[in-house]
Amino acid sequence: MSTVTDALLDVLADAGVRHVFGIPGDAVNAIVDGIRRDDRLTFVHVRHEEAGAFAASAQAKLDGRLGAVVGTSGPGAIHLLNGLYDAARDHAPVIAVTGETETDRLGTDAHQEVGQPALFADVAAFSQRIVHPDQLPTLAVEAVQAALSTPGVAHLAVPADIAQQDVATVAHGVVVRREPRTVPADEDLADAVRLLERADAPVILAGIGVRDAVAELLELADRLGAPIVKTLRGKDLFADDHPLTVGGLGLLGTRAAVNAMSDCDLLVMLGTDFPYRDFYPDGVPAIQLDLARGRVGRRYPVEVPLVGHAKPTLRLLLDRIGRREDRSFLEAAQEDMQRWRRWMRHLETNETRPIKPERLAAVAGSLLRDDAVVTLDTGTVTAWVARHLAIRDGQQLTLSGNLASMAFGLPAAIGAQLAFPDRQVVALVGDGSYTMLPSDLITAVELELPITVVVFDNRKLGLITVEQEAEGFADQQTGLPPCDLAAVAEAFGAEGILVDDPADLEAALRQAFASRRPTVVDVIIDPDEIPLPPRIELAQALGFAEAKIKEFFGVGQREGGFDALLDPMR
Repeated sequence: MSTVTDALLDVLADAGVRHVFGIPGDAVNAIVDGIRRDDRLTFVHVRHEEAGAFAASAQAKLDGRLGAVVGTSGPGAIHLLNGLYDAARDHAPVIAVTGETETDRLGTDAHQEVGQPALFADVAAFSQRIVHPDQLPTLAVEAVQAALSTPGVAHLAVPADIAQQDVATVAHGVVVRREPRTVPADEDLADAVRLLERADAPVILAGIGVRDAVAELLELADRLGAPIVKTLRGKDLFADDHPLTVGGLGLLGTRAAVNAMSDCDLLVMLGTDFPYRDFYPDGVPAIQLDLARGRVGRRYPVEVPLVGHAKPTLRLLLDRIGRREDRSFLEAAQEDMQRWRRWMRHLETNETRPIKPERLAAVAGSLLRDDAVVTLDTGTVTAWVARHLAIRDGQQLTLSGNLASMAFGLPAAIGAQLAFPDRQVVALVGDGSYTMLPSDLITAVELELPITVVVFDNRKLGLITVEQEAEGFADQQTGLPPCDLAAVAEAFGAEGILVDDPADLEAALRQAFASRRPTVVDVIIDPDEIPLPPRIELAQALGFAEAKIKEFFGVGQREGGFDALLDPMR
């Protein structure tokens, strides 16, 4: 006979799961032992369940396969939530299996009992508690299908006594892995073609949803003479030096992209749910292509909705439109982008001390292998990498996108290296985000994963400082005490390299990237360097000036001074 655990794991393995991240515990001991006995699955013992959920989310984002995590009852299940929210907000398919107290004690305020149905109700597209063994394998199949089709998070709670009981049958339905390709209605395609042919200055905003249609995206942009603005999650769709792109949008974007948005007469949104309304154009018609009907038009008014998959939809559009001869709008945007790149290059070649974060991002990017997978954390490091690390074709980058959670970088690198053992994996993190979950460096050491962690160490929560000062608040509670993160890495059994001299930067990164052991490069960067928005608004400038006045008179953490007050854009 097969048990509930056997039936559950058989469905997960059939759905493509290879790694199950988590921490053993009394309520999941049967499940962990079942994984030990199943040659198709590997249990990855992390030091914190949140890290395991981040690792599973990263795997799902990078390769589209189902990620999996396990958490025991009570705190183990609770600790999973932040990583699961990351997966849910970025539409990454992840299944969470949690242990629960025995069924005869449910609802009695038993040891480590929490209300799991309520706990997972918001984050999970599917959440069920197994209360009878014959619910398997049906509920496991439903959970997998929900995670893959949403895509998002599915959750199964398995009481400890149920996990070991026999099931009546282990046969289960086929887990659908190949999604049918859908295309918009012919009338909507015809309306889109009319708008495209009428526009003189179209711009394309492309997101992660066109990952499988990059060739079609580039062909469409070329035919239309339309510059492409890439969202941050879409940064690795194609190389950053491609002539059709004008970089990213938003506070982390480029002036060329902001200008293209301001000057366009048609917005074409492809596979993106870009959430920042302030950076959309004003009053121009829009076409939006998205697989989810509910996402169409919720960020910006849309004149023509296209609901369907990117690749077949773009092919249908390409069959119906010709090449625009007027290239003036595209050429103006390209000239704008060249000016921006020259300014970025000026910042990236600054060899003064302390090390400039722009230089660190640019040098790290130049030394990455062509197959590199970059995991990016949340903070000012996000801005430095978005602007100054030039992604190349064949490389991948992932981050906590819509949730924008700190502490993503290291766990994501662990998940990425397990998914792609032959590729280079590099985590780019800030000191604030990295020190939230540094203990899982031990996991990388134990598994002998050759990941590199590059710490942008400005000894502060830099992005919070920027946000405070832009709103006119004095810099408050953002400082972090100095910590030799290279020494900490060595104490964990990894390699540690401390860099504070620009002359040593390239050699240190080369050494780290060549290592076959987990390596942390702690780079001390200029704490006063801030990522400025591509276009400064008056309110931001006034807020920044107000904050500097407060700091000058001793309100905030920094001493300030007239030099900072008179030169706030330094």
